[in-house]
Amino acid sequence: MKVNRETKRLYVGGLSQDISEADLQNQFSRFGEVSDVEIITRKDDQGNPQKVFAYINISVAEADLKKSIFHVIQRDSSDEENSSIV
Repeated sequence: MKVNRETKRLYVGGLSQDISEADLQNQFSRFGEVSDVEIITRKDDQGNPQKVFAYINISVAEADLKKSIFHVIQRDSSDEENSSIV
């Protein structure tokens, strides 16, 4: 049976300042083919990081997308960081 994959752009918020593109690539490649990871750090007027989030482009089947969301939610409930995915 052929799996229908679509390219999705996911938002992942509440990330640690120490997160790397490779970390996110490794986490999400379990669910589909990651083509791009963009980490964005918002800083205050003094240059201190306030908010870290990422956009991940992934080619993924709908069922695997749901698994990835469940994975982030499960991890979220056990971590200090409050990660979210949209």
